[in-house]
Amino acid sequence: MGAGKTTVGLDLARRLGLPFVDLDQFIESREGLTVADLFEAGGESRFRTAERSALQTMVDGPPAVLACGGGTPCQPGNLALLEAWSTVVFLDVPFDVIQSRIEGGKDRPLWAEDALSRYQRRLPLYRRASVRVDGAQEVPAVVEQVVTALEQAHG
Repeated sequence: MGAGKTTVGLDLARRLGLPFVDLDQFIESREGLTVADLFEAGGESRFRTAERSALQTMVDGPPAVLACGGGTPCQPGNLALLEAWSTVVFLDVPFDVIQSRIEGGKDRPLWAEDALSRYQRRLPLYRRASVRVDGAQEVPAVVEQVVTALEQAHG
């Protein structure tokens, strides 16, 4: 959340000539509800069920640059599913930078619920990604780092 996944993902997709998919937007289009409405209607479990279904659809489809929500890789089986499908990239952004990007974001249901603690709990899992880049930089520099890492990983 607030790491720049969508912004970086859009630029990366253009650079790689692949389609870009924001998983939350994909979920909203499939469900006909916003993420916030899904949380309100059925809590986090309702959202996570829709998220897993959307993720499975993505990995069963053609190659794409996929920006996942912050909790996606934290759900049982999701990280393994992503790793089997593609190279997982972690945009490593310090919490204070994320906080400055998020402030006032009403469309982020889990932000108000102890964000620092959630960030700290998720960080070890995020760091398991096969590619880790400094996401606090300007977008072109982040994209360049990702492209370079992908080239090194895939020869």
